[in-house]
Amino acid sequence: MDNQILINVTFNETRVAVVESGSVAELYIERKSTPRIVGNIYKGKVGKVVPGMQAAFIDIGINKSGFISVEDVQEDSLYEYFLESGDEEAAQNFSKQQNNLIQDILREGQHVLVQVLKESVGGKGAKLSSYIAIPGKYLVLLGTIEIVGISRKIEDDEERERLTGLLKKIKPDGVGLIARTASQDITEEELESDLNELLCIWEKVKKSSDDKRGPSLIYEEPRLYLKAARDFVSNGMNKILVDSEEAYREITEYLKLNYPDSIADVQMYEESEPLFARYGVESEIKKIFKKKVWLKSGGHIIIEEAEGLTVVDVNTGRYQSGKGQEDTIYNINVEAALEIVRQVRLRNLVGIIVIDFIDIKNRQLREAVYEKFVEALKYDRARSVVHEMSSFGVIQMTRQRLRESILTELAEPCFYCDGIGYLKSIDTVTYEIIRDIKKRMAKRAGKNIKVVANEAVINSMLESEQHNLDKLREQFGVTIEYQPSQEKTDKYKIISE
Repeated sequence: MDNQILINVTFNETRVAVVESGSVAELYIERKSTPRIVGNIYKGKVGKVVPGMQAAFIDIGINKSGFISVEDVQEDSLYEYFLESGDEEAAQNFSKQQNNLIQDILREGQHVLVQVLKESVGGKGAKLSSYIAIPGKYLVLLGTIEIVGISRKIEDDEERERLTGLLKKIKPDGVGLIARTASQDITEEELESDLNELLCIWEKVKKSSDDKRGPSLIYEEPRLYLKAARDFVSNGMNKILVDSEEAYREITEYLKLNYPDSIADVQMYEESEPLFARYGVESEIKKIFKKKVWLKSGGHIIIEEAEGLTVVDVNTGRYQSGKGQEDTIYNINVEAALEIVRQVRLRNLVGIIVIDFIDIKNRQLREAVYEKFVEALKYDRARSVVHEMSSFGVIQMTRQRLRESILTELAEPCFYCDGIGYLKSIDTVTYEIIRDIKKRMAKRAGKNIKVVANEAVINSMLESEQHNLDKLREQFGVTIEYQPSQEKTDKYKIISE
């Protein structure tokens, strides 16, 4: 199977699966109930400044104020604030200071342009920055800092030097540019075309910021399926399958307008079997709820997620292949290394990750396993720092946290075991039921459908998706009956008659 993007849209939920060589490598979920704000640009209003934390809280117009650390604040923010207030003397005095304390840069009530770096996590507000970055197909435009950079994943020295020269040549004054991985071997004309698009966006952002007062939204990242088209098609994912006519039209129009030279093959999926079931994505999602992941050889890995730390343990299980013990251990470790990287990407494991491989005494074999692991990580879009494997076979790494892990998105702490385990969240079960109902209707499985589920799940369905369910019922001429039960929130039955 070729590398491709699968897009499934179910009413107010969108799911995107990235398939590489037939295996699901990454999964993204967007729900209307929990909208994504990473990449959005806001005109914020500074609230409390906390010198002890060297951070400040900024109201951006959502439920919880975001926070910004001193290293993410431009030092000219307060200079502009003094100028706006008409205090030219204070502005001049400030410009002479060489200080980077938060209390000397931001003031309560000040309006600042900020961008969301990370979603709200664990009750904390979103992480913000005043260094604005707008991604394009080949470039990232830095609106508030003048630098030229090249993606670390472009390793060829000659290509890095070529791109650096091109960026310096086409870069206007007052902005910075970073060449994305997709810019490799791209011509100057194509880079300039992408730059012009980004400059238009940046001008609109600046004008909107001048016209509005905080807190207000200035620029919003595209919907998930449009971001997928933008970010993945330029990285070799030239085939997109989408099961929604509306999303299909938007994607084709978006690519035609923004990337007219794109060779992306966007197809409307119209088979009766659900898209994610057809390509095995649903079965992969179910496995995310399990700690044990079986390897093809008979070995397995155990994945334990905790807040801020994930521990992965490698076990031989039933694996017996190899000329001797050392050879057997090496083979299972290599297979496990590749699968662990896939699971890291698929589950979006973030923060500190500790991997305990089976101990290998031979140093060269240990280094070979480590190299296989690092090589596989090159395909990961998130930044990672990987430490060398210890003599005990342990690799420690940290992975960039832009959003929570997929398990955290799909599940909630189990109230039966006081948070030790997980139950599927009410939203997750709601959309599982809706997809099941749609599947039965498409197969004409019966004229009457009864949903037996926890009362909280049924209430959620009727509250958030009643209108869409009514449209389905009218379209297929089917009645839907809901029967509350005392089952756990992630257990349900659907009966067709």
